[in-house]
Amino acid sequence: MESVKNFIKQNLRLILLILCGVLVLTGILVFIFGAGPNTGFLKVAFIAFGIVLILLGCSLVFMAAIVGESEDANFFLYDSKRNVNIPVEELDFAKVNKKMTYVMTKLANNASEVWTGNVFDENNEVYGGETTFVPLVAYKILYDLSDRANESIWNLYLEADASIIESIVAALELNEDNDLGKAFKFLHENAAGSYERTEKFLADNKKYIQNKMVKYVKANIEKF
Repeated sequence: MESVKNFIKQNLRLILLILCGVLVLTGILVFIFGAGPNTGFLKVAFIAFGIVLILLGCSLVFMAAIVGESEDANFFLYDSKRNVNIPVEELDFAKVNKKMTYVMTKLANNASEVWTGNVFDENNEVYGGETTFVPLVAYKILYDLSDRANESIWNLYLEADASIIESIVAALELNEDNDLGKAFKFLHENAAGSYERTEKFLADNKKYIQNKMVKYVKANIEKF
């Protein structure tokens, strides 16, 4: 039953437009039939009924327009193809990660800037003066480092200024994820020119990072 409700909610605008088409088409056919060989009261009744169906169909167009504008597009939930927010229950890591990849392109021109610049600059328009995205950016950095970092990125990680590592730690603390931040900082401080321990640590905690990202988004979904 819940799945039916969700389907109707997600496709309400489309359903209304389909009903509009059915009513208008039926109204036109009834009108044409009534204007045919019928006479007297029957003719008037058919024509009137056809007009009513057409008007009802047209009213559904306005309802569909209102439905389409009644809900603000949520950054993580909005489905541009259907012009509707999906239920938060359907949000998974793939969707969150895709959106955060877009965010990272706005914060840095390339992957190297994550380790040489300041993607946590509070003046960046992506943040809009808020800290909502900040923990997600930190998780995304760690996830990308575990998932697709190449030799050059790992070398940038090793050479990264302590302030950048501190920024990541501080961002994670906003989600009360102190242990992950402290462990990451410790590994960087004691890397001794090798990223192998950090690489293994992040690989072992990859699923943890994914879950944290999804849970954070769901817990703060109204802020996006």
